[in-house]
Amino acid sequence: MPALAGVFLVAAAAPAWAHATLQSTDPPKNGVVAQSPSALSLTFNENVEVSFGSIRVYTCAGKRITTDAPHHAAASDHTVEQSTPKLDPGVYLVAWRVISADAHPVNGTYSFRVGPGAAPSVNGCATEASAKSSTTVGVLFGIARAGVFLGLALLIGGVVFLVLIARRTHAARLTRRAVWVGWAVLVVSTIAALMLQGPYAAGAGIGDAVKWTVVHDVLDTRFGRVTEVRLLLLVVAAALLPLMSSFDRERGVPTWWLALAAPVAALLAATPGYAGHAATGDFTIFAVPLDTLHVLAMSVWFGGLAVLLLAALGGGFSGGLRRALATFSRIAFWCVVVLVLSGVFASWRQVGFSIDGYTSTSYGNILLVKLAIVVVLIGIAAVSRSIVRKHRSAPLDAPDTAIAAIDERTVAKLRRSVGFEVLLGIAVLAVTAVLVNAQPARSELTPKLFSGSVAAGSGNDAMTITVTIDPARVGLNTIHVYTLTPKGADLNVRDMSAKLVSTDGATSVPANLVRAGPNHFLTNDATITVGGTYKMEVQVLQVKDGLLVPTAGVLTVPIR
Repeated sequence: MPALAGVFLVAAAAPAWAHATLQSTDPPKNGVVAQSPSALSLTFNENVEVSFGSIRVYTCAGKRITTDAPHHAAASDHTVEQSTPKLDPGVYLVAWRVISADAHPVNGTYSFRVGPGAAPSVNGCATEASAKSSTTVGVLFGIARAGVFLGLALLIGGVVFLVLIARRTHAARLTRRAVWVGWAVLVVSTIAALMLQGPYAAGAGIGDAVKWTVVHDVLDTRFGRVTEVRLLLLVVAAALLPLMSSFDRERGVPTWWLALAAPVAALLAATPGYAGHAATGDFTIFAVPLDTLHVLAMSVWFGGLAVLLLAALGGGFSGGLRRALATFSRIAFWCVVVLVLSGVFASWRQVGFSIDGYTSTSYGNILLVKLAIVVVLIGIAAVSRSIVRKHRSAPLDAPDTAIAAIDERTVAKLRRSVGFEVLLGIAVLAVTAVLVNAQPARSELTPKLFSGSVAAGSGNDAMTITVTIDPARVGLNTIHVYTLTPKGADLNVRDMSAKLVSTDGATSVPANLVRAGPNHFLTNDATITVGGTYKMEVQVLQVKDGLLVPTAGVLTVPIR
């Protein structure tokens, strides 16, 4: 029965939304610089938008430092820069907010110290001050996104149902109405999402949604450009849809009409992916077409199911109801195939096959809620299928009134079961809207860059050793080690060596450092084979009065 497509839609096809992650900063996160930097630099794992972003700098007392607007670096849209005035010695908190390539805002904080002193702890001594969208804006934006998918389903699914099943039947009129409703819902939801994207991305109030300057800025982003394309496609669709009324009078649907309608439908189905995650990250050459096919399959299934309830089971067919149900069931089967193939790929891309991805992340928890809906859908699907198959002995092309294929009581039962399926399909869209703000499981579980400092030596031999390990997980890692004076100035050294030793002493990993600067040593091939807590032992050689003076420092490093 058609509901089986819904089962696979929910179970195997988690929406593919991803968020940019901060990879490095200059000055370094929780690091120390001798002098005030002329600019801040933040590098992300993908291109980010800065139209509605911000980089705010605060002192320990919570005073905001006046800075220029952030901008992309000349070399890459992965990096955001912001000029700063001269900063006095002390600890500063940076609260940043940017827009991911999938049009969702991400934010965070980090600290750094200017001048002498120890490296700051996480968030230093200041209060986090990242901007956050209002609850009203978030809820309305989620509703608008869900409305886009609902409109696509009714529009595309309704047209397919009309062409393949309802044409030249009494259900055609109701089907055409459902198609126009889908077109209207898609137009309204698209415009609403366009207006809400500005305040949602900038962390502003609902009032900014009606400001032309804000909307104009949104139109300059990838999300805005894709929205413009979708609205243009809807104008073309508005010119094609009135011609559907002629299908009842002709023997077949005109080839020229199908040749125009098919690419319009495919391009409409592609717009959510191009405005979201499918066009970003890894394997986009596969993700974009598979996401488009996924949306098409969802639209044909859910839109057809809704029209079936409204038109066929609502009395729109004078005969041949079983034939319509059987035809739609075959269509739904192929939707299942497409949904499974595209959905498994999307789930692997965002969650992977790790149980932790589902049990220990917000994204996975929300996905489990969808799986709970699947359990109910399976039961209702079984009921619907048993009703349809109850009278399978009668010829499919026989009128319902002629051979008692389905009586009124049977139709009433089927109407109720399919109605529950439609309601659960709407619940799926609602849960999907909640996933908009959830960080994908892969991103949440990805080990973060380790950064730490330790004071070493004493008296004239005192120094600060700063270490970064990327990505601080089992496998290949890049290690950077810097030496600074206790006051934060660069400290030139003769040589340096390091190794990581697990707390149980069973695993030892040499760092094999090579010189990268007067106070900077690094390695790009530190291979760690076992996760856990390590002690990183750093040996530094300085030249003092013509003699080599060794100094050692030890840091605790977690490896995942």
